[in-house]
Amino acid sequence: MSLNDNQISTKTLSGTILLIIGILFPNIVEDWTTYVIENIEASILLKDGGKLVITSIVYMTKYCFIFFFIFFGAILVTDGMLVKKDHPYRLYFYAVLVLVTIAIYNYLHLENFSYIGHLLTLAILLCLQNYIPKQKYYYVIYSIILLFVLMAMNWVQLIPALSVLGLGTDDMAVSLKITDHYLSNNYLLNTLASILFVVFLVIPITLTFLVHLLNKQIMAMEKIQESESALKAARIALVESKVYEEVNSLVHDLKTPLSTIEGLSSLIKMRLQHKAETSIDNYLDRMGGSIQKMNDMISEILYEDIKQPISVKELLEYVTSHLILAEQNIEIDISIEDNIPNIYVNKIIFSRAVSNILENAIASLAGKAGKITVDVTRIEESIIFKFLDNGPGIEASHLQDIWEDGFSTRNSSGIGLSFVKTVVENHQGTIQVDSSPGSYTQVYITLPLYEKGEKVDEYNYLSRG
Repeated sequence: MSLNDNQISTKTLSGTILLIIGILFPNIVEDWTTYVIENIEASILLKDGGKLVITSIVYMTKYCFIFFFIFFGAILVTDGMLVKKDHPYRLYFYAVLVLVTIAIYNYLHLENFSYIGHLLTLAILLCLQNYIPKQKYYYVIYSIILLFVLMAMNWVQLIPALSVLGLGTDDMAVSLKITDHYLSNNYLLNTLASILFVVFLVIPITLTFLVHLLNKQIMAMEKIQESESALKAARIALVESKVYEEVNSLVHDLKTPLSTIEGLSSLIKMRLQHKAETSIDNYLDRMGGSIQKMNDMISEILYEDIKQPISVKELLEYVTSHLILAEQNIEIDISIEDNIPNIYVNKIIFSRAVSNILENAIASLAGKAGKITVDVTRIEESIIFKFLDNGPGIEASHLQDIWEDGFSTRNSSGIGLSFVKTVVENHQGTIQVDSSPGSYTQVYITLPLYEKGEKVDEYNYLSRG
């Protein structure tokens, strides 16, 4: 059974129990009934209008409890059996269930209730229900509104002037109205019950209106936040796109002066080849090597799909050499398993991805002392990179959001881990994050083993272009 099915069965069971309590409630509070009857007699004997008022309040309270259990139990059973709030028969089912339960109550206790008052109560509740948001606190709000509506409608039963409409036909209500006629010629209950009816009816209507307005404001704010998030993501995407285009354009333009320098260097070397200038030859060789490395880097940036074999040690040395750790008490411990084979990656882009992971770990420590462990191992046909820091960790609610463009818990662009995930997947790898708030964060990158000779010729061809 699913969680949703459990919730449905719980609602149905809870509602059924409340309906049974409502039907049996007079047996539970027999003392209340005795109290009402005795005080009606005392009011007549003592000609005490104040005692009649107190007795009327006890009457109203008793039936508020009874009908609260019935009406609230019926809504739970309805929601349990007809899950969809827009079910075409939902309102009919609720109304019929309430009336059937009241009919059973009438049959068992022989109190001669009329159904006009209950039909009016149902009409008011069904009208107000349309404006109560079906959200987290729906049943709390509904129970409060139901209680006030029942108080209002129970006072209606005690208005003598409305008896001609068939209201207040149960035995106790009739007895109270006869007593009032004897004591004040119906003035007391006509006045008091009418005022309290209006007061208790205005309260739930006002409360429903305020809740409805508040819900509309919350929904409007949520839509605004969604729009802002979408706008932020679009803005970030636009900035990334422009930056990417500008960087590619700049990098491409660098190839021309580099080619010129390479050509001039070769020409100078040719001119000096008959002269014994060993030191200059060494300088020119070093210059040529640097130019070739820059050409390789440019090619890797311009052509993302270009990959080459590189040792894990060389890659991590390249990454850590660019990290800024000045004045930060952070230790980076790198452990590489012996005989780890080369990996097959785009050096520049993959290094940027690894650098983002380490920079996130450094930033999470916020200048505090900490340790970052990088562990590289081989498992079967894969190379596993594990990055572990002892920072504040990531909240469980954020673990699914960290891969989204624009998500950040700090004042940053929020493109770091989204970029990392894209790079890893472009290298046919996978990435996972495990974190414990206040303790640690671990990032796992799994890459497939490099197969010797794979696409190397293509890289070398492009890198010379």
